[in-house]
This record gives sequence, structure tokens and C-alpha cells, in this order.
Amino acid sequence: MLDSSLVETLSRFQPAELDRFHKFVQSPFFNDGSYARDVTALWEYLRPLAPSFAAPGPSVEAAYAFIYPDKKFVNGKVEVLMSKLHQLAKQFAAQITDALFNTPESLRLAEFFLDRDLPNRAATILEKLREEQSKRPVRDALFWAERFLLEWQTRRLDNLRHNNQDHENLNEAIRALHNGYLVLALELLNILFFSRRKSNVEDSFAELLADEIPAALAIADLEAEPVLRLLSKGFEFVRFPENYDQNSIAQVLDELQRHAEMLPRHVSRTLLAYLRNHCTWRYNRGETSYAPMLMTLFKSGLESGLLFEDTGQIQASTLLNMVQTGLVSREFEWVKQALDHCRDRIVGVPNPAEFFNYNLANYHYHLREYDTALDLLRDSSDNLFSGLMARKLELKIYYETDSNQLDSKMDSFKLFIFRQGKKNLAENVYLMNNAFIDLLRRMTATGILGNPKRIEKLRKQLDETPSVAERIWLQEQLARLGKK
Repeated sequence: MLDSSLVETLSRFQPAELDRFHKFVQSPFFNDGSYARDVTALWEYLRPLAPSFAAPGPSVEAAYAFIYPDKKFVNGKVEVLMSKLHQLAKQFAAQITDALFNTPESLRLAEFFLDRDLPNRAATILEKLREEQSKRPVRDALFWAERFLLEWQTRRLDNLRHNNQDHENLNEAIRALHNGYLVLALELLNILFFSRRKSNVEDSFAELLADEIPAALAIADLEAEPVLRLLSKGFEFVRFPENYDQNSIAQVLDELQRHAEMLPRHVSRTLLAYLRNHCTWRYNRGETSYAPMLMTLFKSGLESGLLFEDTGQIQASTLLNMVQTGLVSREFEWVKQALDHCRDRIVGVPNPAEFFNYNLANYHYHLREYDTALDLLRDSSDNLFSGLMARKLELKIYYETDSNQLDSKMDSFKLFIFRQGKKNLAENVYLMNNAFIDLLRRMTATGILGNPKRIEKLRKQLDETPSVAERIWLQEQLARLGKK
């Protein structure tokens, strides 16, 4: 049962949600029909095991014995009940999930009264909603959607009362619509432009839209709207990263901390990710002075919980950058603790366990425990998410240990990135890894040892290459070649 869709869904519920789901299953309004009793019994069997479903977990045979004690096992019967319970779980999941721009119940009631010619009843509700809205510190896309609906219904109320000032509410409705559009457009554009650093993205229409954003921002009151202001700065960071330095990062970080209570958690988390990514991008270009700031951002994010999603999980790319930053900063103990803390929380890759092993292998590599690192890498697959990183780490180990497997591994890596580059890799990722393998080949070529001119030529070529993977490692190895 552990690999069933039912258990997968139930494992995503929080403890408080499971308590509510228990009442949901018991309600004859939702759980009815000839199977209702048996479905309830199946849930009673699974309930103590949720949401962790620790090994060995539930089994069909044990569930059958619990539901039908003293009866002979019938194959397929529990599976039918599992399907019906899963339908209830999905129905419940839909009910507890807030939809974007979900109209508040009170506003729907006000609309009802307006439709039924009871404007005074609607007026009381609208006034109360306006008062409640004025106290809300977070002015995100949902806030502006609700403000638009409120102003729109208030305009209808003024029309019914023959109030000639209804155009004022219409003006406010347009302003709310504009601000809401900007917040949502910036969020989506930021995500898109952020994604294209790692994979191929069709963004021609998005670029056209982005060109119009500055003009739209110019007529918004950014000083009064920290969400909008900070999203616009994030927009500039991800679209034109070359224009921003460490002072810019420090200023945005200061604003994020000052306005923390006025920002939705997902916005704070996303903007911090942009700052970290910007530091990483600068570092990969050879600007190593960004490493301490990046380390500070990761430590702060781990401590505050902003590295994690609302579900408590961490994206694989975030964990990868955090581990690499800690290792480069030689904070090995902190890295090991961070890995242990995140071990069972990784999402965003097909095989989280394999991805964790890569990061643990990287940790052991930095401790020069090469055999342990290679053992952890042996089962790495050829998928894009971990194959690329595992192959590079193997090459570094084989190079540092003078392994006779290095040549064949370099050939294999070159073929791998060529194939992936045709369909999956973003152009900059392809170029970075291609430059890495080309430089590594030259470093292992016959006659490089004892030839300072060739080593210096390689060092100059590395400095002049704008994008190359493992730049710092290559610099270190060239320095060692020079000493040899």
C-alpha cells in the first residue's frame, strides 16, 4: 500500500488537516452509499499511520483483517475501498485549498443582496469589509483582487442609490485592478526569467510584456506598496543581473527585513532566492568576493525557514547551492548538519535519495575522502538533474587521484553534455560545462607539466572565459600544475 496513490495523497496532509479529514470521512453527507462503513473502517486502520506511514507501513492483508475480522481474505476488495477513500481524500483536498482570487463569502453575500434589491443590507457588509481590508498589512495579488471586487460592488451600490459619486469607486476599482495585475505579472515574469537560467524557455511574448512593465510601474505608488516595490526590484535582478552589485543586494535585503510583516511568505522566500542566485551567478563568473554574502544568506534562510516551502520541503537546487557554498567556505560541520536537517525534505528531482547522495559525496570529496565519495556516486543515473553533477565530481576525483579512468570519463562526459544540450540544457549551462571539459582536457594533455608558458596560457584562457563550470577548482589545479 505504501506505493499507492491513496497513501501518497494522505501523506501530504498536515496533522490538523487529518483531524478534519476524519470528520469528513465520518460525515454521511460526503461518505455515503453501500461502502460507507467499510471505507470508514479502512480510514480507521490508516489514521494512526498517517502522515508519515513509516516502514513497514500499511498492507492490504492487514487492512482486510482490520475491516473484516474473522473473514477469509478476498483479493481486490481492499483495493476497491482504497479507491473510494482516495476519492474522498481528493474531494477534501480540493476543499481545503484556497484558489487564487477566491471571492470571500461575505462579498458574495453582498452581491446577493444587491441582486435582490436589498442595498442597505449590502452596504453594511461592504463597509465592514472595507474596514477589515484597511487593517491588512499584506497587499498581494489576492488583496488587490478583493479590493477590486469590493470597489466594483460599492459602485453598484452607489448606482442603486442614485449617488453621482459612483465614478470615484470606479476609479479605485481600476487602480486596484492595475496594482493586482502588476503584482501577479511581476511574480510570473520573475519566475519565467529566473527559470531560463537553467533550461530552455520560450519567452518571446514575456519579453514583449516585460518591456511595458516600467511604464506600468511609473503610474503606481511604489513608496506606499512594499510588495510591488520589492517585486519590481526582483524583476530587475533576474532580467538585468549585470547592473547590480553587492550594495544592491544589501539594500534589498535590508528592505526585506524591514517590511517582513507586510510581505507574503512566498514573496520573501522568492526574493531571497533571487539574491542568492545573483551571488551565485557573480561567483561563477569569478567574483569570489560574493561568497561570504552568499553564505550569510543561506544561514539566515535556513534559520528563518525561508529556504523551505510551505510544506516544509526544500527544492533540490536550493540545497545544492547551499551545500556548495558551505563547502567552498570550508564550513564542513555546518554543511553536514544542514544535510542531515534536509535529508527527507528534498523535492524537485526525480530521485531525492540519489540527489542527497551526490551532495553527501561532494561533502566527503572536500574532506578528501575520495573512496567514500565514489561509493556514493556509483548508482548515479543519467538523468539531467544528478547525472551532470555526479559526472563532474567523478572527473575531479579521478583527476586529483591520477586515475587511469580519467580519459574515458572525459569522453563520456563530453558525449553526455552534447546529447543533453540538444534538448534539455539551457545555452549558458551547456557552454559552462563544455568550457570545463575542454579546459580539463588541455590540463591533462601531454607536455603540460614543466611547461610554464602553456600553463600560463591556460590560466589566461580561463580568466577570459566568461562562463565556465568549476572555475575555482580549475584555478586551483592550474596553480598546482605551475608548482609541479
